[in-house]
Amino acid sequence: MLAALAALVAAVPAYASMPMPWCGTSAATDRVPDATPGYAVHMAYVRPADSPDRFLDVASRIVGDVTAIEAWWRGQDPARTPRFDLFPIACASTFGALDITNVVLGNGVSNINSAFTTVRQALTSEVGFVEPEKAYLVYYDGPTGQRGLERVCGQGAPPARNAMLPGLAVIYLDSCGTNQMSDVTRPVIAAHELIHVLGAVNDAAPNVCNGGHVCDVENDLMAASLSGEELDTHLLDAGRDDYYGHEGHWNDVRDSLFLERLDSLDRAAPTTPTGVVAREDASGRVVLSWRASSDDVGPVAYRVYEDETFVRQVTGLSTVLNPADGATRGYAVRAADPVGHLSQPAAIRFDPAVGVVDLQGRLVRDTVRPPAIARINIRRSAKSTTLTWPAPRDAGGLRGYRVKTGATTLVVARPAVTLAKARLRSAVMIAAIDRAGNIGPAVTVPLRRLR
Repeated sequence: MLAALAALVAAVPAYASMPMPWCGTSAATDRVPDATPGYAVHMAYVRPADSPDRFLDVASRIVGDVTAIEAWWRGQDPARTPRFDLFPIACASTFGALDITNVVLGNGVSNINSAFTTVRQALTSEVGFVEPEKAYLVYYDGPTGQRGLERVCGQGAPPARNAMLPGLAVIYLDSCGTNQMSDVTRPVIAAHELIHVLGAVNDAAPNVCNGGHVCDVENDLMAASLSGEELDTHLLDAGRDDYYGHEGHWNDVRDSLFLERLDSLDRAAPTTPTGVVAREDASGRVVLSWRASSDDVGPVAYRVYEDETFVRQVTGLSTVLNPADGATRGYAVRAADPVGHLSQPAAIRFDPAVGVVDLQGRLVRDTVRPPAIARINIRRSAKSTTLTWPAPRDAGGLRGYRVKTGATTLVVARPAVTLAKARLRSAVMIAAIDRAGNIGPAVTVPLRRLR
């Protein structure tokens, strides 16, 4: 958190943020597909419904801030740069294609003490800012009730996984503004709060102070107070011993998956997994499987989602999920490499009563086994036993029935079979087979009922 002091530099230095053209169009959600192939910082303009809409003006300043932050970061570390969320639109500048969400909240914040929690919870529940592969950098354009010379300009916190809360940084424009003077300090605050989101400063750092800041060098970016100087005068962990590029055992922001590794041979995202399919196993659990992705370096892991919620990351080509509850659910898999690149997701919908379906619920691939045969009717004669049964219903249609007795297996097309008594030495098991080759649960007829 940064406290904005009254005496700020009035002139705009050469390396301060300057408004730049934004080529996007207003959208109330995080748009897909992402043009940034990896973990990324997503930008948002947020205001309460009773505040004026300054989205287009602020959007151009967001572009300027991100441009300044990226250039400053590369100057501090030529091997790293933050990865920002872009949308696939044509634009003269890279960050003119930023995906900037325009959010109108039903209610504003009552005071600065509860502002961060209020905004974070609203963006989670109302807008769906919950992706673990996104860090959210928000420009809040509404009153925060602050008075006096010293004000809170921004706040940031890493994800709270147990509460399903995203990593979020908030810049309060009523304190940090959108005028020429604020163009000096605002990118400093944005970069500072973003580093909070990425996990700095850990309590184990040697120069930590004031709750997640450092106190060894005055112009360190993570100092607790805002100096009023431009971003270019700040240092990214001045001693490289607290939060960036250090040799300690605690979190190092330089290792964050949200940073592009410019010195890595791995520069491309893995290919999108193919052949994603869902089916039920014998115990009623959902088994999701897919074919392997490729990557320019590797190795590749796979991130699995259920109804757009991240479930787990695995290294294999399948995973078992919770038992189906009868509801149709969406599943997706995306490949991930060790440096934070992500493929586009491969998604399907699965109805446990039918199989893989489209958005209208129509069968795309039958992956569900037929139900068990309800009953077996037995008719015995002197030399043979005839078994008949009602055909179970299957969404994809039935191909026939598998009949097993001892080492002998028959496949019959109709729901009936006649067996010679002389050859009956064990029980008979009968299961339905659907057209996709799925085999249903077997029903067993004891030998004593067959003779």
